[in-house]
Amino acid sequence: MIDERIIKLALDFLLKFPDEGMNILNSDLCMPNIPFPTMGGHTFWTNLCEYQGYKLQQNQFTHHARILDSNDIRIAWGTVNGMEKRLERMANMATKSINAANMVHKKILLM
Repeated sequence: MIDERIIKLALDFLLKFPDEGMNILNSDLCMPNIPFPTMGGHTFWTNLCEYQGYKLQQNQFTHHARILDSNDIRIAWGTVNGMEKRLERMANMATKSINAANMVHKKILLM
């Protein structure tokens, strides 16, 4: 199963860059999504991770996964593997953004 730190980093990226994050979530490994209100997954769903209102959940019967926003709107869904790959991609982009910001900060300090 995907590391919870990667999920949190990816969801942080989604919070900071929602358009780019949604482009990643809507890419080829996820199923086409229509943002749709849900009941929050209190029945038939297992929370794999929850972070700043976002939830990564897995269905107890079909075993597919979904991501809900803080209003319990489904923003992405697909296989667990597909969701993990999308979250890992967002986490990598978040790490690159953090590293770039740190490099700029170090250059400023060296001046």
